[in-house]
Amino acid sequence: MAKQQAEAGANYIDINVATGHGDKEPSDMEWAVKLIEQVTDIPLAIDSSSQEAMEVGLKTCSKQTPLLNSVSAEPGRLKPFLDLAEKYQTPAVALPIKDSGIPPSAEERLDVCKLITEEAAKRNIAPERLYFDPLVLPLGVDSANPSVTIDTIRKVKEQITGAKTLIGLSNVSYGLPNRKLLNQIFMALCIQAGLDAALLNPTDRSTMGVLKATEALIGTDQMCINYLKAYRQGLLKD
Repeated sequence: MAKQQAEAGANYIDINVATGHGDKEPSDMEWAVKLIEQVTDIPLAIDSSSQEAMEVGLKTCSKQTPLLNSVSAEPGRLKPFLDLAEKYQTPAVALPIKDSGIPPSAEERLDVCKLITEEAAKRNIAPERLYFDPLVLPLGVDSANPSVTIDTIRKVKEQITGAKTLIGLSNVSYGLPNRKLLNQIFMALCIQAGLDAALLNPTDRSTMGVLKATEALIGTDQMCINYLKAYRQGLLKD
């Protein structure tokens, strides 16, 4: 799977080995990182809620600077995970979650993002190293959920200079039919709002086609260079 994703154009490969057996996660993370680095040079995103597993993953990476996934403002998580980002000099995904959960509005999520930015600055972590995930909640639960995510992306890009944004794409369509269609249109809207990155399956050619086409159409892909390159590589063909 790692080789397929790398060949399909992935910028990072996300590594999550959580199985519910917390005592095994650090050793499983070390095994997974070493294994995947044998078959690809793509940098890895170390994805864990365990501080121990996160540090093992970051320490084990030997080829490229990894991405820490993720920091939040929850008690016991913000400072220790930012400390790891400082220690290993990595970029970090940051979630606007606090002790009371996920804020309902874009304004409240932005406030949490600003809090994380302030704590990061104390460790000389610039906003350019932060990827804020505004959190995608299902459309089927509340029709306002996608709009809140899109508005949060826009506000982060406008008010936190240099910060990047990222989403986990598939949550938006949970419980609804034709999920791929909803995911693709939602991704296009997020890109228009300023989205920088997404967790998605790069081997899905139709989704990658929408991604490249959207970037070309809104002008972030100058002269359609990336679109044409992906087409010539066969990544956009049916």
